[in-house]
Amino acid sequence: MRKLYSFLTYCAIPFIPLYLTKRGKKNPDYNSNWNERFGIRLTNTSQKPIIWLHSVSVGETRAMIKMVELLEKKHPEYQILITTMTPTGRETAKQLYPNVIIHYVPYDIPFCVNSFLNTFSPTVCVIMETEIWPNLIYFTHSRSIPIILANARLSDKSYRGYKRFSWALNPILNSITAILCQDGNTKLNFDKLNYLGKLSNTGNTKFDLELNADTFVKIGLFKRVIDHRKIIVFASTREGEEELIISNLDLSLDVVYLIIPRHPERFEQIAQLLENLNIRYQRRSNIRKLDSDTKVVIGDSMGEMLAYYAVSHLAIIGGSFGGFGGQSPIEALFMGIPVIFGPSMYNFRTVAKTAIENNCAIQVSDVSKLAETINNLVNHEHEYNHIRNNCVEYINKNKGASERVVKVIAKYL
Repeated sequence: MRKLYSFLTYCAIPFIPLYLTKRGKKNPDYNSNWNERFGIRLTNTSQKPIIWLHSVSVGETRAMIKMVELLEKKHPEYQILITTMTPTGRETAKQLYPNVIIHYVPYDIPFCVNSFLNTFSPTVCVIMETEIWPNLIYFTHSRSIPIILANARLSDKSYRGYKRFSWALNPILNSITAILCQDGNTKLNFDKLNYLGKLSNTGNTKFDLELNADTFVKIGLFKRVIDHRKIIVFASTREGEEELIISNLDLSLDVVYLIIPRHPERFEQIAQLLENLNIRYQRRSNIRKLDSDTKVVIGDSMGEMLAYYAVSHLAIIGGSFGGFGGQSPIEALFMGIPVIFGPSMYNFRTVAKTAIENNCAIQVSDVSKLAETINNLVNHEHEYNHIRNNCVEYINKNKGASERVVKVIAKYL
């Protein structure tokens, strides 16, 4: 089955430049570093053995902050290599990790993967969350390089999809040395897939977030820009949600709504929507001070989500109103602000459930309830402060996953 898959990846090669060029029209960063994606003319500038960490994009890259810190402190004889799939993930890694090698992960084509492995010869491969690339896993395993799936997440919906193709998936899955799950439900789902390796629940590394100096600088800048006005942030919204949400907001409320789309190529689309609705807005990229009549700010910048959360009063989680399965609310809770999400949180079911149980998150049944919920928290300070305190307690009692993951990695060094 893998040979058929590999044949299909070779067939896809002529179309990949077309795809990258198309993406590059909206995000020019897709036009750079193609050699890394194809495994061409790669160089390893380090003389140290390599610990390879792979994260697909921004969220997974941020989830490694404490892990990288601990690995650098406890194992300085190793060089850390971080690969990402997206330009935003790559840029985030460059900002957060000045002492590591940053690289695009090779395409899952045999010669691309083997060229990468020949160049870096990692001692161990750590894949964040659930990135199952058959050739990458097969060729890494064939070189006797341990593979760890860390902070693994497998929702019930994903499990059902994996189960349907378990006959093809199981040989790949069982090439993974250890799977470190972020919650008990994920562990149960991998167990039901008949995974035979080392399976454990180590917790969620996103609870171990830390703020760097650059984030504090941005927080100070944002505070000067907003000038004490209350900010309601809509984080990682998906296509179609902005119009749905805006049409159900109370625009007379004395707050500013900050909208941050999940995909940066949609900044212009949101600006056009606001113009069509005749709503006064400003862009983060050219704002110096909030105008008195501004109702919406478009967060058209990358790598500033924690700073956005830090200056916000409430966070509404995108992807939860349009049936997309939501986004992780942990970063918002880490910054001590209450979160509101809609009915669709199936990708983060455990975190959503425990956040509600700990009274630091509110789930509304549909978008029509959003304005009322926001108004209640904005106008009832005692209830709001109570939820804020709960956020801090919730984060603190879930810390420690990064330490547990690093202890497992150390066994394979």
